[in-house]
Amino acid sequence: MRSAIKIIIWLFAVFCLIQAASASVNYKVTGTPDVNPASGDLSPGESVTVNVVLDLVDSGSYTFPEDHRLALYTELSNPVWRYYIEVGGHSDQPRALKGYSPQIDGFILSYPEDTDVSVRIALSGDAPTATATQDKVLLRIRQIDDDDDVVDDSEYIIKRTVVNPQDVQADLAATQASLTELKASIDEQLAAGVDTTAAQAKYDAAKAAINSASATSDFAAAKNYLTTAKTAIAAATAALSQAEAQKEIDDAQTAINQIDGIITYFEVNRSMGTDQRVLNLKTQRDLAAQALSAANDQMSAGNYEAAAVKGADASEKAQSTLTLATQLREEIGGGFSLNLGSLPLYIGVGVLIVVIIVGIIYIRKKKRWDELG
Repeated sequence: MRSAIKIIIWLFAVFCLIQAASASVNYKVTGTPDVNPASGDLSPGESVTVNVVLDLVDSGSYTFPEDHRLALYTELSNPVWRYYIEVGGHSDQPRALKGYSPQIDGFILSYPEDTDVSVRIALSGDAPTATATQDKVLLRIRQIDDDDDVVDDSEYIIKRTVVNPQDVQADLAATQASLTELKASIDEQLAAGVDTTAAQAKYDAAKAAINSASATSDFAAAKNYLTTAKTAIAAATAALSQAEAQKEIDDAQTAINQIDGIITYFEVNRSMGTDQRVLNLKTQRDLAAQALSAANDQMSAGNYEAAAVKGADASEKAQSTLTLATQLREEIGGGFSLNLGSLPLYIGVGVLIVVIIVGIIYIRKKKRWDELG
């Protein structure tokens, strides 16, 4: 009984080994595939070439299972296939394949295990049309077993994005609209006194890229130009927001500095430090300064839109307070000011003056009385 169990276990192990062996991948891609164009998106109809070298990996006693095959596939239009088998460093004559999904039989790849065998696959064709900009398969390789199943982990694939001309045209129109909107914003901010130099430079770069996209018939190149244009537009928008925020912050700071000067005049030159009107100005000034600090924080964090909003709030508060300060200074003028907050001082001075005047009158009258005897 135990012997029977051992035999069953042994047979099961052998079966698993056989299955594992039959399921192994018997090729690997050597080096970097040669694809032309080497990078970037493709336009429909653009010529494409792909060259790949495969090294065969031993399977049991042979380099490749005779009952397996390599299944090739491409989505290129008008595909032309060639493959070369190199054995022991010597290459045979090129062999042709036809169609979009040809196969290479395993028996022509099966050599004794100690033989170095490689396969070079050369494919040429045209980039296909696409109903939408999407990835297309340039080359796919799979190992198929004797049950017509794909061997696990045996798929090798090269893809490239093929653009749809209609998508490019729609993208061109949308990007042009964004550029027009950006120009209007730049002109508006320039009229408001904002430094638009950086934004204008990015605008010019975006405009040049859009013009290049419009002029080329290569839709893949046009797509790349539009990507450049959209990047420049985004940078211009950010630069404009930054400049707008900086203008609001600068305006607020200038107004606060002027307010400080007027308050100093009231406190030092006019001794109005306790005057309620001056105290109110100082309170409003501090509120503007708090708003300005919040704007600077947002600016430092790179949140330019938020910085512009808070900067505008600070500027509005500062300008309003500056108007009140200016009006108060005009009301007081440059002469004597009755500061109710310093009323005791003024009363004391008034009393002293009255005493002095009365004393002078008394002294003069006394002298006159002395002279009359």
